[in-house]
Amino acid sequence: MRRYSSAEIFGAFVGSSVVHLLLLIPTLVTLQIYDRVLTSRRSETLLMLLAAAVLSLAAWWIVDTSRVRWHAARAAEMEAQLAHDLVPLMLHLPALQAGAAIQQLWRDMAALRKFTGGPALLAVIDLPWCLVYLLVIAAFHPLLGAVALCGVLMLVGLAWLTEWRLRATVASAEDSQLQAQRSSGEIAAFAEVLQAHGQQDQMGAAWLAIRDRAAGAQLAADLQGHSLKGWGKLLRQVLQLGVLAIGAWLVLQGHATGGVMIAGSILLGKALMPIEVLIGGWKQQLEARKALLRLRHAFASKADVGRLWPETVLPPAKGELRLVDVGVALSPDRGAILHGLSLTLPAGALLAVLGHSGSGKSTLARVLAGVQVPTHGEVSLDGAALRQYSARARGWATGYLPQDVQLHDGSVAHNIARLWQPTEALTNEQSDAVVEAAQRAGAHALITALPRGYDTLLGSAPGAQLLSGGQRQRIALARAIYATPGAGVPRLVVLDEPDSHLDADGEEALARCLHDLRERGCTVVVITHRPHLIASASHVLVLVQGAVEQFGPREQVRQWMVRRNRAMLARQESRA
Repeated sequence: MRRYSSAEIFGAFVGSSVVHLLLLIPTLVTLQIYDRVLTSRRSETLLMLLAAAVLSLAAWWIVDTSRVRWHAARAAEMEAQLAHDLVPLMLHLPALQAGAAIQQLWRDMAALRKFTGGPALLAVIDLPWCLVYLLVIAAFHPLLGAVALCGVLMLVGLAWLTEWRLRATVASAEDSQLQAQRSSGEIAAFAEVLQAHGQQDQMGAAWLAIRDRAAGAQLAADLQGHSLKGWGKLLRQVLQLGVLAIGAWLVLQGHATGGVMIAGSILLGKALMPIEVLIGGWKQQLEARKALLRLRHAFASKADVGRLWPETVLPPAKGELRLVDVGVALSPDRGAILHGLSLTLPAGALLAVLGHSGSGKSTLARVLAGVQVPTHGEVSLDGAALRQYSARARGWATGYLPQDVQLHDGSVAHNIARLWQPTEALTNEQSDAVVEAAQRAGAHALITALPRGYDTLLGSAPGAQLLSGGQRQRIALARAIYATPGAGVPRLVVLDEPDSHLDADGEEALARCLHDLRERGCTVVVITHRPHLIASASHVLVLVQGAVEQFGPREQVRQWMVRRNRAMLARQESRA
């Protein structure tokens, strides 16, 4: 994480010193006007003092504006550096964690930038000048200095009270806001199902209740913050009035002048201002402190993960797949989804994975595709563990079609070419590879029938084309088998229920695609229940409760299933 250098810290304090020294001049001018001009009645002296005050204020405005802009620029630079350092790390996290981690990352960076580029940090830098102003007030008269010191201590106590009162309230408000955001995301994701089941009213009432709780928690935090901020303002006004009253009493006693009375009140306001700003922005400081802790934890994770990123470039894979005692558990207190999976699949094989719902088939697909890291065990390609491949090399070597098909904003060609929000047009080589992948997936005719063909916009952008489930699945299949120019065809293709939305034509196109992949030497893993896909497989894996019940060549597994079914039928007949 980028830190302020010694030169930058020194420069910040120098800028603060210049600003406050220039602000002292109008106060001293006020003192001179009361003590010299009003008694001497010399207009020349008044004009000279006013000129000095105007010049000092002009210089103060220039310096203060410059330092505010400098801090804002440093905050923006810090946020950009954080993004460059941490976003790649977040995107290398397991897919189930990456989405929430990236959202939290943006919020933390925004909170830290808001603090470092706002008035709160300037108030922290200006705090040493509180002591300078107190010394100047004490130089006017010790009694005035004592009153000012008491006022500063009272405000410091109020700042501590603000920290104590707001810590738990701000944390509760933040948790409530996160819950409301998650609920909004669920409503957007399940809009079709909610509308089909007529749940709009029920879901709306539930979401409004969550939103009201979040708003109530936020209001409670805001009200406490505003209340304490108001007490701070009131205390400052009372203290300034008290200094005026004591100054007036000193004037009456002949121990001070009218200029000292006015100047002391002005300087007390300047001394209390940084503390008052900190009290008013305490909620922002608490958020920035929590964000800084999370960002430091992320950087510590980056140091740990960075040592595991491969540095040696492995040769292109051929497709031999091996699993050794692979297991997946989402958390220590929950049972394993997969456990003890061990098998070897030769290059160019087609594996059909069978099993009841909840047996771990989709989890296995995510593990093979590199989306989910096994809790224990190893997955290797050509004898090298998947973690030994860089993310780009592994991506070139693999293709993945998840059960829940998602197409991002962009054109059909961008989706197939695996390009998210590209800044440049596709090259001729990329365009040729996109068309070839679509043809091999049997989606070329489907795509050219769209309004703009391969340039048809998809996703949620305005004007995007709405596609059926089968159309999305066939385009996603083309994306899975897309061959990056210069990298060769994918050597491992993982398909999770690839025909769940396909019609008869789509199923025929899928069968031709699988045959073509095997002809090209690709290793294919298909999660399926369809007999025609099982019949085209070279190997079959049967999962039961996350473990291997049977694995081997298709005919061997078929005979085992026949024997098992006969045995089950015999047991049922004996019971009857």
